[in-house]
Amino acid sequence: MSSEKLFYNAVNTALQSQYKELAKLKTRHGSWEKSWEALRTEKKLKIKPEEEYTKMTAANISLVLLEDVDYPPLLKETTFPPFGLYFKGSLPIFENSVAIVGTRKATADGKELAQEFGRELATAGCVVISGLALGIDAMGHKGALEGKGITVAVLANGLDHIYPATNASLGEEIIRQGGALISEYPLGSPSLPYRFLERNRIVSGLSKGVLIIEAPTRSGTIATARFALEENRDVFVVPGPARHLNFGGSHELLKQGATLVTTPGDILHTLGMASETVVRLEDLSPEEAAILTVLKEAKEPLLIDKIIEMSHLQAPIANQLVSFLVIKGLIEETEKGYVTIKI
Repeated sequence: MSSEKLFYNAVNTALQSQYKELAKLKTRHGSWEKSWEALRTEKKLKIKPEEEYTKMTAANISLVLLEDVDYPPLLKETTFPPFGLYFKGSLPIFENSVAIVGTRKATADGKELAQEFGRELATAGCVVISGLALGIDAMGHKGALEGKGITVAVLANGLDHIYPATNASLGEEIIRQGGALISEYPLGSPSLPYRFLERNRIVSGLSKGVLIIEAPTRSGTIATARFALEENRDVFVVPGPARHLNFGGSHELLKQGATLVTTPGDILHTLGMASETVVRLEDLSPEEAAILTVLKEAKEPLLIDKIIEMSHLQAPIANQLVSFLVIKGLIEETEKGYVTIKI
């Protein structure tokens, strides 16, 4: 057991993870052991460093300090990296990592997109980062698990409990599949409102790029995007209906120069991870396969009315599936109509 880890955990517990106070102590005293010795007596009441550390390890929680070689390099490059990271599970190599974030009150389409992006990015070898929140976060994690990839959840509370509780089983599955739950807060720390903002800088800091799916004008998602921009990380945005409240912040980010994306391939291309894939009809739903078959056999662009006529699908279903196939990067809309891309 490292004495520095033991005393960092004690100091962090005593100061309730107040970053400025931790920074002052470390700068002034040089080590966490000396910082602990310098703390006022009233701050140390009821805290016994050895007992606190034993409780932490008994809960299968590990601690990595900023000075350690296995501290995530991407996070270490940021302006305010946590002095210590608690984690359950296995810390991955954050070389090709992408955060997927968005509103908790996501639309059905937004959740489906988050799951699809999570799945495809994980399949391509990206580590998917998010905050385990309801809505977009949870679906990004689920997609990554479906893609048999690694996903990491950053929490705004101590790792002795998962918040929200409804995502507890998802958190456990993340660990089982080789990922991790991460936090800068010690055992017993509640998820206070300001901690979600602090958490968001870690989500951004662990990632090469941040994907925004459905972000209202005022939301923690926008804060995550701003952290990413400040740290010169890529910000990717999925656009939506012009007047939909869930996209107010998303569209503002696009105006400020964020990268518009509609498929996971757009992100992989930016990260230099794009590869040509062959799509098989048997991997698609019967309705999707019908549309792609029509477009392939036509050998020329088709308007939506012609697609509906030739596929024998109902208009609402055909319209929706065509939109999904465009988002998936399987077909493309041209001035003369729709054409296939990969088949």
